[in-house]
Amino acid sequence: MNFIEFLKDRIAYVIVYFVSTSLAILITYLTIIMKVVDFPLTNIVYAYFVSTVIFIIFLLYEYSKVRLFYSRLYEALNSEDIIEDIINVGKGRTIEQKLFANILKKLHKTYKGNIYKYEDIQKQYSYFTNQWVHQMKTPVSVINLILQEESTSECKEILDSIGEENEKISQGLNIMLYNARINQFNHDFNVEDTDILLVLRKVINNNKKLLIRYKIFPEITGETAIVQTDKKWMYFVINQIVINAIKYTAVAEKHRKVINFNINEDTEKVVVSIKDNGIGIPKEDLGRVFNAFFTGKNGRKTSESTGMGLHLSKRICKELGNDLYVESEEGNGAKFYITFYKGKNIFKL
Repeated sequence: MNFIEFLKDRIAYVIVYFVSTSLAILITYLTIIMKVVDFPLTNIVYAYFVSTVIFIIFLLYEYSKVRLFYSRLYEALNSEDIIEDIINVGKGRTIEQKLFANILKKLHKTYKGNIYKYEDIQKQYSYFTNQWVHQMKTPVSVINLILQEESTSECKEILDSIGEENEKISQGLNIMLYNARINQFNHDFNVEDTDILLVLRKVINNNKKLLIRYKIFPEITGETAIVQTDKKWMYFVINQIVINAIKYTAVAEKHRKVINFNINEDTEKVVVSIKDNGIGIPKEDLGRVFNAFFTGKNGRKTSESTGMGLHLSKRICKELGNDLYVESEEGNGAKFYITFYKGKNIFKL
């Protein structure tokens, strides 16, 4: 903005200056013409009155120029979608307002460009992760087949250990795969009526080797219930809870190790609880178990925790419209609750 443009925006100030000065000169001149020796107080009051009226008119004029523009700025400031609303502040009436509006539009364009760039990077990362995990699952499956064929071998104990470690690799790959997919959750889910009891049994069956190895007894109580959810994502959630339950029950010094699955249904919701009698969660860690990469006191004991399983489970439940929370006391196991609300999911809000 050069001085001429600046002066154009301040033309009202120039006019007010000349009018006020002219009035002061005029009043003085009239006083002299009338040959009044003393300058009357009424003349002073009159001069101030005239100047004040002109000044108020000037302020109202200035306000009329900025009122609409400022109102739109305040609306954008209080809006939940400020990024989109900020570009709708209008063109503005003054040069300053027009410059400000153009800067906002340019910032918005730059922001959108960066968003598209990082979205493209994220898509490439997600695609690479999906492909890599699927490639890694192939040798994991081959190892499992080899171990099954050699189950009668003299080195059965060693092969069982290899199988257990191979299962940990498979679980780690699953966590990585679901972590990559959850950022595009809206493109990778299918909500349908699901018998939650069948999902629980599938999780138990797929973890039966670990349950047998650590002599942990699964128990299911309660009636079957139909819930609206995505089978694949909910299987991951329940499986992560069960894997943790097995891990922390295995190291507990208990005479009988149990994981209890309960289904409780009422008119408004279905609550699935998974309770173990393992080492429990320390009080100081209880509020952080769903934080990303948080392993806590128990994670340091087993040295196998990634701190991502429960974090992803919490995020998945939130995306599906479910609640996931935990109750625990150190030394007395942990109890996880998954709540499915009837008539309230991502399709029925």
